[in-house]
Amino acid sequence: MSSTLDMTALDCLYYTPTGAILIHAPMPTIAEETYSREISEFEERGFIAIRSALSEAQIESINHALDEDLQESPDAWLGFNEALVQTVDLIARTPALDFVIENPRVLGFLRNLIGEDITFEEFDVMIREPTSQPQDFKGWHRDLIRRYERRMEIGYISVIYYLTDVTEADHCFSIIPETHARLVDLRPEDVKPGSEVDVLGPAGTAVVFHGRCIHSGKLRPHSRQRRTLHVYYWSAGHPRASEWTPIPRRLYERDDPGLPPKLYSKYGLKEVVDGVGRRPPDLDPAMPVNDAIREVHRRTNRRM
Repeated sequence: MSSTLDMTALDCLYYTPTGAILIHAPMPTIAEETYSREISEFEERGFIAIRSALSEAQIESINHALDEDLQESPDAWLGFNEALVQTVDLIARTPALDFVIENPRVLGFLRNLIGEDITFEEFDVMIREPTSQPQDFKGWHRDLIRRYERRMEIGYISVIYYLTDVTEADHCFSIIPETHARLVDLRPEDVKPGSEVDVLGPAGTAVVFHGRCIHSGKLRPHSRQRRTLHVYYWSAGHPRASEWTPIPRRLYERDDPGLPPKLYSKYGLKEVVDGVGRRPPDLDPAMPVNDAIREVHRRTNRRM
């Protein structure tokens, strides 16, 4: 049986060799000791979950922006199937979600984890509808680079924000702990049922995980609609993780001494990791982004 991480009644949950410890971390001031514990847990398990990373007002504002974009720019949303739609370039159409990238609670942790050369990489929005499908179309996988022999090249960090409550009855994010490090040689196809952790929590929960960790979306037959934001970070000195999300000039030209100095430094960078975030060179450059993404996933699934 899989274990469940329920974030409905705590700020952060940390695992230790002798059991779980609940830590209530007040916002916005976070003690260095808290960051140290979070980093230790992240390095061991490959993920942490942070409750109340977004306020109710922020969640309402984000969902309003999504509703507007769905109505005004429906062609910008990529439908993989009847259960999943996604958009990767929303921040190019509106500044309404810029604050999510710079969220002080999560960015504070990431600055301590990655360092001051942290860089923004990609911003996706996903909406999962009720479905009778038994599992996500990607199944168990690692992000960025699907080829098993290149797994050690994956170094970026993902953040998933829950915009809707996620209970045991809802679609949820599911992860195989330690597959970024101690269990890094595990193949996605060898994952055993019951070894996963299902991360549950109220709207506003942020799940921070290493892209090298094996994970999947777990589908529930009677789930409500689930909305999530996916923000990716890495560091300067690496190629950009994905070219799907354009970095708007308004972000690159921001002059805010409170932000990491290189946060938007990959603006205009042409070097992209050879993975699922890169447009294959044989595709027509004029092909719409959504068609290119669909083709990348088709080729990747065929190889796998």
